[in-house]
Amino acid sequence: MDLEQQATEIAVSEHAQKLGVLATQLGYQGSLTVGAVEDEIRFYQQRSVEAVMELGKRLLILKEMTPHGEFSKRIEMLGISKRTAQRFMSVVLKFSKTTSMSLLEKSGNGTKLLELMVLDDDDIEIIDAGGSIGDVSLDAIETMSVRELKKALREAKADNAAKDQLIQKKDSKINELDANLSKANSPVEIQKRAESEDQELEKAALETISTESLMLLNAVMRYQNAINGVLDLANEKGIHQLFDRIDESVVASYQRIAQFSQNLGIQIDFENMVTPEWLFPQAEAASKAPNAEEE
Repeated sequence: MDLEQQATEIAVSEHAQKLGVLATQLGYQGSLTVGAVEDEIRFYQQRSVEAVMELGKRLLILKEMTPHGEFSKRIEMLGISKRTAQRFMSVVLKFSKTTSMSLLEKSGNGTKLLELMVLDDDDIEIIDAGGSIGDVSLDAIETMSVRELKKALREAKADNAAKDQLIQKKDSKINELDANLSKANSPVEIQKRAESEDQELEKAALETISTESLMLLNAVMRYQNAINGVLDLANEKGIHQLFDRIDESVVASYQRIAQFSQNLGIQIDFENMVTPEWLFPQAEAASKAPNAEEE
């Protein structure tokens, strides 16, 4: 036996071994010849769940048995498009690795089973365990028409996509907040924040003083108007004894204001504030000039 023939036999043996492993994994117990597999494919070209699964198994085996490029020709002769064959094979690969017997039973026909291909493995496990994905559950799958199932699956996937997008946005926001928090806790930001807080406190204090000062001035104006009103009434009615009482009240009120300024440590010359010397330069000059008689 020459080396080339020996290498060919080794390759054939390895391929046969690989094919046997695949058949075992798929649970296929039929004959491993191209003709036998094609005959069985024709037999299972119906649309029951079992048929879809068995057809998918045999398509996978046929693909493994045939050389590159020959599989497409053979399934074409069997009247199966490449896309349909791919769906059947995908169904087997998806559902054979799960324990989704309840899901397979409830689907009832192969067309529904093919529609269920859009589900993720996690979704399949949830439904098979008695849960639901949107409106899709074991009982719903059993009672729905193919069209209703297709619509429900499309809506469920859209809802999941929306939820995933929302989760991504939340994660992004959390990361952003975490980054901002880390930045906010840096020494530079802490110092800036402290300076900013001091400025805000100073601004708030000045606004408070300004507001209260205006309120005080308004109160003084109202007080003055009230005094003038009483004086007018006293003059009109000839109640002269009111004048002394009014003077006492005004003096007492402004004495309290003067006392308050002293308590704050602020000295106020009320006379000079009302009639400052710079308003009467001539009087100031006269007061400083030498007395003529003294000259």
